[in-house]
Amino acid sequence: MPTTPLLFVTLDGVNWPLVSCRWVRYLPNGCATGSSYGTSATDAAAAAAHFTPAARDRAREHRRGVIYRLVSPDEWTATVRACLLGECTHQAAA
Repeated sequence: MPTTPLLFVTLDGVNWPLVSCRWVRYLPNGCATGSSYGTSATDAAAAAAHFTPAARDRAREHRRGVIYRLVSPDEWTATVRACLLGECTHQAAA
């Protein structure tokens, strides 16, 4: 039976299985507005294409300061989750 290799990434000096990490879309104010499996993209540019398929829309987002970052499960739980649930401080500041 074939097996799938387990890939690891190092985030902030800690090794994490890629499958447990998430790509996160951040607005310029730091608010996370989207999350996707770590295995959905190989880098930030591919993550941007995953979230926003049209190149013209991606260019507009880039000009606005939208960024994509791979985050650990710990960071996702500590900061991203609240944003996605509308419970973060960014929402009040917007």
